[in-house]
Amino acid sequence: MVGREHDIAVNPDACPVQAKQDMLRALDMHALWRACVDLVSQRLPCHSCTLMYDITCGYQPQRSLHFLGETPSGLPPPLRSLDVAAPYLQQHPRIHWYTLSQIASGDAQARQRLRAQNPAPGWHEFIHMAFWGEDGLEAVLSIRMREGHEQITDGHQQFLDELHPLMSAGLQRLRSLRDERRSVYQALLDRQSLPELILDHELHPISLSPAAQRLCADWLEPDRSGLPVVIAAELRRWLGQPGAVAPGSSTTVSHPRCPGKALHIRLEAQLPAHPLQPLYLLCLATAAPAGSQRPVWSKLSPTEQRVAELVVDGLRNDEIAHHLSRSRKTIESQISAIYRKLDVGHRAQLVRLLSTAC
Repeated sequence: MVGREHDIAVNPDACPVQAKQDMLRALDMHALWRACVDLVSQRLPCHSCTLMYDITCGYQPQRSLHFLGETPSGLPPPLRSLDVAAPYLQQHPRIHWYTLSQIASGDAQARQRLRAQNPAPGWHEFIHMAFWGEDGLEAVLSIRMREGHEQITDGHQQFLDELHPLMSAGLQRLRSLRDERRSVYQALLDRQSLPELILDHELHPISLSPAAQRLCADWLEPDRSGLPVVIAAELRRWLGQPGAVAPGSSTTVSHPRCPGKALHIRLEAQLPAHPLQPLYLLCLATAAPAGSQRPVWSKLSPTEQRVAELVVDGLRNDEIAHHLSRSRKTIESQISAIYRKLDVGHRAQLVRLLSTAC
């Protein structure tokens, strides 16, 4: 099951023709979803519907968008899950759409699984529209029919046959745009020596620089890749409220398996890729968790500790100066002071000393 994301209300003034046009020119998932909802709510007796996407090979959606429809106020919306449909999808790969009744006709446990999920009242039938990519199922549009309107008429079937290619083309277009954007940002970060990453407006990673990948590698759980779970969770907590965090602010997350090890995360900028959907540029650095005791590091001032952390991360003096918005001469002076306080003679010796002291 996936969590609630981006519930929207019905638009009583929706025009089916305009909704089709909006679906054909949507350039982001939310625009495509709103146009889809406008069209579905005008053509079907819709109780509520959900778009589940970024689906894993185990039929587990990672993201969802939801239309509340006529869900009574104060009641939870239907759960977003493919648990009921997964066996049917395994038996019918590449199917375009199907209903709960079709699933139940060959799966005696289907309705029992549905009841176990405590669906919102007011519906007993759903239509699932499935969208497939080369690697398997990519998205499912779940349309729950209002109670008393469970019968799928010829008109409903005709509409579903029209809707599927519209939605499929929109998802394919967004996938191409996402892949193109990811390639552009990854090419940009590949040229950066700083440990930086870019998140999309939903706080999912788009690109990580090579230095950020190396820094995150030690935080990854066995047999996993990408952004470590503990770091992703902290980013959702920290950046989860729009406008609550300004560029220049930071947070620190402790390593889940290595006491005394932590990561400092700084928001460098919000990139205006879309007026309502900014991207987040973040910079990572090793850090000490609050309250930890590091005798060697304690010899340095807080400002010197920040410079030393960036030295340990492999940044050159000019990169440190740019990152901290100081002059190169100031950074060189601070590094010389660090050498004196820690009684080291050169950079490699400093890195060895501080790396073992983290």
